[in-house]
Amino acid sequence: MNVRSYLTSEATFHNRSVILALWSAIRTVVVLWGAVLPLLAAPQETDAVTAPKLLSFGELVTLSNTDRPATPLAEKLDALLRSPFLSNAAAGVKPHRPFVAGVGPVLRVASWNIERGLNFDLIRLALSDPDGFKTAALRRGGLDPKKQGQIEQQLQTLRDADIVLLNEVDLGMKRTDYRDVARDLAQALGMNYAFGVEFVEVDRLDNLGIEEVELDDPALTRQMRDELRPDPARYLGLHGNAILSRYPIANARISRLPVCHDWYNAEKTAISKLEKGKRLAANKIFLERMEREVRLGGRMALIADVRIPDLRTQVATVVNVHLENKCRPECRTKQMDALLSRLKEIEHPVIMGGDLNTTGADGTPTSIRREILKRVKNYEFWVTQALRWGTPASLPLAALMPVKYFKNYLDPTSTHLPIVGNNKEAILFRHVERFRFADQNTFDFRGETDRTLNDKERTLANSNQRSLKGFAPTFTLKRDFGGLVGRYKLDWFFIKPFIAQPRGEGMSYEFAPHFPVTMRDLNNAVPDGISDHAPITVDLPFLEPAGVNWTR
Repeated sequence: MNVRSYLTSEATFHNRSVILALWSAIRTVVVLWGAVLPLLAAPQETDAVTAPKLLSFGELVTLSNTDRPATPLAEKLDALLRSPFLSNAAAGVKPHRPFVAGVGPVLRVASWNIERGLNFDLIRLALSDPDGFKTAALRRGGLDPKKQGQIEQQLQTLRDADIVLLNEVDLGMKRTDYRDVARDLAQALGMNYAFGVEFVEVDRLDNLGIEEVELDDPALTRQMRDELRPDPARYLGLHGNAILSRYPIANARISRLPVCHDWYNAEKTAISKLEKGKRLAANKIFLERMEREVRLGGRMALIADVRIPDLRTQVATVVNVHLENKCRPECRTKQMDALLSRLKEIEHPVIMGGDLNTTGADGTPTSIRREILKRVKNYEFWVTQALRWGTPASLPLAALMPVKYFKNYLDPTSTHLPIVGNNKEAILFRHVERFRFADQNTFDFRGETDRTLNDKERTLANSNQRSLKGFAPTFTLKRDFGGLVGRYKLDWFFIKPFIAQPRGEGMSYEFAPHFPVTMRDLNNAVPDGISDHAPITVDLPFLEPAGVNWTR
């Protein structure tokens, strides 16, 4: 029997039907797989996060008793302090890529110390929704009509930032409703993000809530215990720095900086000495105690490579740094030197920003309201009690001294002249200016009036907004006596474009800093401010601005 006869015979009809059915099923599977495979290969819009393992509440309690735990916990803690969280869930988002007249399309970068995210909703609206922010500010009794124009302009500028550096960012803290502040802001803004842990908060009193509070008034004791008691199921105790980006983020890493203050042992020692002061009333002791922060970790820089198709090199390295406040300027310089040495081999543009705590002294100025708000969310009642009991003794009252008005006031870059004009903070800036990368390029220290919004010039004016005297402050005390004292430039940008000299004339302005803004009006649009720091921005053009003639 030939094949044709076999396939058409009645005896083989059933077998032929089975074969045809199997063949049809195989074809169906192939077609379906061809449709599904591209979906599996494409980046999925999920919030998949690469992250280290988190510490349990029990492990945090253990760490509150020792900074040298047994090996399993020590290794887990070390991984948490050295491994960043990373999410590119917004991989398909389109950058805003604002166009600036006379310059062209730019990468706008913002930096903001958001004070833990205590005013999360206002921060979110300021970064994403100008109209929503104005509505919320009006409900809070804000928006000075005389400054509304400046506020609206700053809101529009901030909204178009495609990369945002954030200092003092909480994850799993009661004071910020146990939010993952970096993730929640990234989701609200449609951005990718990286987050690095700076500190693990293990204070037994105001974070873990396992240390008994005893005040003179039993009712106050009960109320404070309720305020401080955390939810063990949600408390994670993490505090750090973040990079948000509408461009993809790769190779995120943490660079831990030299220790300038021991936030565990030094803080515990200070508490112990204070609590032995029997001459102080219990209430007074408690208020003093509120200023202390017991935590593990230390200052760090979060570093990430950001893929930017419009940029000639296709990639830029973003560095978000937070230097120590409880130390002398010399140690901040040591921290910066260590960071620079770890960046040396980078051969493409670098964007460095963050809070450098350049007060020129030991300790950032603060206020009683801020110190209490760090610990308890409903701070108004406790501020009232604090005013009755007296201001914490360790608040840096020296910040109110008129000497701040002289040479270095508002300009930490002012020349250091030993004896006659001391300014040890300037040494840090000198080291940054003299630094050369492996490709022999350097940070831009130029300051030319046509690259600023207010025609101010001199050192770093193209990167950081200058004012009538020095730089526009990013941190201001509640009482600054009309600006005579209590204002500080703490937050900075340093940009490495395609230049070989920090101040040379006739060099390229491609990806060089332009039109920096310090947004004090925006930050102060509501009573008490959104944060204790104002946000800053800078524009980096993708192309050589028109009409600029330069030779390298």
